[in-house]
Amino acid sequence: MKKPVFNKVNQIGIIVKDAEATAKRYWDDVGIGPWRFYTIHPSSTTAMVLRGKPIEHSCIAAIANVGDVELELIQPLDGESLWAEHLADHGEGLHHVEFGVDDFNETMLHLKNKGYSELQSGRVFDVGSYHYLDTDKGLACVTEYGKPDKGKVFPQPEKIFPPISGLE
Repeated sequence: MKKPVFNKVNQIGIIVKDAEATAKRYWDDVGIGPWRFYTIHPSSTTAMVLRGKPIEHSCIAAIANVGDVELELIQPLDGESLWAEHLADHGEGLHHVEFGVDDFNETMLHLKNKGYSELQSGRVFDVGSYHYLDTDKGLACVTEYGKPDKGKVFPQPEKIFPPISGLE
């Protein structure tokens, strides 16, 4: 039997116009939360690249867990990005699925050999890198792969909704 390239679903990313309002609806309507909010911008994210070209952009990312899968709401703010393109071309909705892999470099090489190119990447909070691949036509969605540095963790969120005692 062939070994799968992906070993789990880590995250589902959704592009939204207003991350706070959407997080509130998820909390009020279906009880998903708490939401951790981060602003991604050039001072917190280095090596920003879109289709091979260096860029600068910013967005708000709100993250909550649903079981062991992260749900990420991404609100583009400014600059060129895959997120802003998605919002302009498709409106709000599913953007990407982040898969876990056994070996990041081996997976990236395998997917590039299958004809999938990298769309956007960056290094967030000096914790690790993210990479989106153009798997939309072949796998029916953009896929993301992260490469965290060993021993590094995300900083505390800028805010949490709903506020939870001891977490904010």
